[in-house]
Amino acid sequence: DPRRRLDSYPHQMSGGMRQRVMIAIALACRPRLLIADEPTTALDVTIQAQILELLKELVADSGTALVMITHDLGVVAGLCDRVNVLYGGRIVERAERHRLFATPRHPYTYGLLSSIPRLDAPPGEDLNPIRGSVNDNLPWASACAFAPRCPRALGKCTEITPAPELVGGRFLRCHNPVPAEA
Repeated sequence: DPRRRLDSYPHQMSGGMRQRVMIAIALACRPRLLIADEPTTALDVTIQAQILELLKELVADSGTALVMITHDLGVVAGLCDRVNVLYGGRIVERAERHRLFATPRHPYTYGLLSSIPRLDAPPGEDLNPIRGSVNDNLPWASACAFAPRCPRALGKCTEITPAPELVGGRFLRCHNPVPAEA
C-alpha cells in the first residue's frame, strides 16, 4: 500500500520495509557504487533472503557495483563475486568467492570457515572456534595482528608485519599460510 506507507513513520514499518526504503533512497540517484553495511542485520531469515534478492536484482538491472560489508558468511557465499577478509582493520586475504570458500589460505579465513557448524557433522560434535579473543591483537605496524590467536604463527609473525603478496590471483598477507591442499 504505497499511499499509506508514504505517510508512515519508521516505527510503523517492519524491519524489512525499513531496509527496502533505505535501499530505494540509496538507489534513487542511480549511483554507480552502492555500499551496503550489514543490510540484513536483525532481520529474520525470510526477510533477509528477500532483501538480498532485491539487492541482487537492483544491482544487475542498474549496473551498479555493490560493496557488501558483513560478518555473515552465508550472505557472502550467496551474493558476492570477490571477497575481502579483514582482521584488525586490514585485508588479510582477497579471492574470488568460490576459491576462497574452497581453499582458504589465511589462518583467520580458514578459522572462520572451520567454525561454521556443519549439517553433515555427527550429533554432539564440538564446534571448532578460533582460540583467544578479538582483543588479543598485536599492532600491524610491527607484527601480524592475528599472531596471538593463530595456530600457524611463527616467531617472525610477532616481529614482522607480513607484506601483502599476490599468489595465483589471490591477495594474501601471511608468513605461514594454510597449504592449498588442506
